[in-house]
Amino acid sequence: MKILITVGIFPPDIGGPASFVPKIAELYSNSGHDVTVVCLTDKKQTDKLNFKVVRILRNQNLLIRWIKTVSQIIRQGYNADLLFVNGLPMESYIANIFTRKKLIRKIVGDWAWERGMNKKIINESFDEFQNNKHNLHLEIAKFSRGWTATKADLIITPSNHLKNVVKGWGVKENSIKVIYNGTKLKNKPDPIDDQPYDYLKFITIGRLAPWKNIDIIIQALSDYKKANQNFIFYIVGSGPEEIKLKKLVNDLDLENFVTFTGQLLKDDLNYYLQESDIYIQASSYEGLPHVILEAMSHNLSIISTPIGGTNEVIQDGKNGWVWELENNFKPNKNNLVEILNNLKLNSFDDIKKRTNAQNLLFSTFDEDKNFQMYLELLK
Repeated sequence: MKILITVGIFPPDIGGPASFVPKIAELYSNSGHDVTVVCLTDKKQTDKLNFKVVRILRNQNLLIRWIKTVSQIIRQGYNADLLFVNGLPMESYIANIFTRKKLIRKIVGDWAWERGMNKKIINESFDEFQNNKHNLHLEIAKFSRGWTATKADLIITPSNHLKNVVKGWGVKENSIKVIYNGTKLKNKPDPIDDQPYDYLKFITIGRLAPWKNIDIIIQALSDYKKANQNFIFYIVGSGPEEIKLKKLVNDLDLENFVTFTGQLLKDDLNYYLQESDIYIQASSYEGLPHVILEAMSHNLSIISTPIGGTNEVIQDGKNGWVWELENNFKPNKNNLVEILNNLKLNSFDDIKKRTNAQNLLFSTFDEDKNFQMYLELLK
């Protein structure tokens, strides 16, 4: 079978789709299928992979880029049997008017909400955004994301929470399938030792975007430091908030405590995960964050806001520490300091949470098992 995959971000970009698409493309290719990926990129490069990658420069006139993208999807998809849309949904839908292929779409979030947050048009939670009324620009974006979703033959979501959101866009329930994200697992969970921390090493991974609330993590860790607590905080990724975050670190005199690594290749990322003790997520929304699963597979303690599909991983604090939200859907800065103090004092509770997390990974988030569902879809 010939399969065309479309995506907005692809390595060396980081983020959920950039992690998922190379894996699914390789899986399909290794299973005997002819795979092509069309993606956006910051610069042209040669990809030595066992599938074809067509890169379209991201930083060019938007209309020209849009036309080039649609043209490439038509060109690459003309002889394809299946169009797998993991990004570029409107471009893919327009192209498919001409190619008329079966279309599977994976939805991991709401780009209309992300656009509103990035442009600072809105200041509301992901779930509030689904029901509230907005200006004409955002209402058109909301209509577009829902309308294109209804044109897919099958929608895949990584969480039940997101499945319910997509149903609210007008997609029929029998057209939506939940396939959880997963991570590579060892043969059995590693034993978790009760080793006291001299000082804590934190890590967060992802695009440095407003809804990730990394500034609140930095501010909370500044308060933690004032209580004579040393730490190291690794911030992995890049994005529009990077300059602002670096200035905040400088203003709070945390240059010796916070390290911005930029985007990392897999081996380098694994190094920082192995060096860390705690993964912190402060997001206002996540579909089902693959990075939390990765952190769990490295036996890290997890601190996360209870949002979106994350609740299906943390499970009311059973598998990690829940960082409470305030009324404005932002994490409560003081609550993080409380969690860190409890975590150091109650090591038995932390070990229990990490053990539960390991068991959950093996029962529900085994990447090899979950990816077999994507092979079944082709039948």
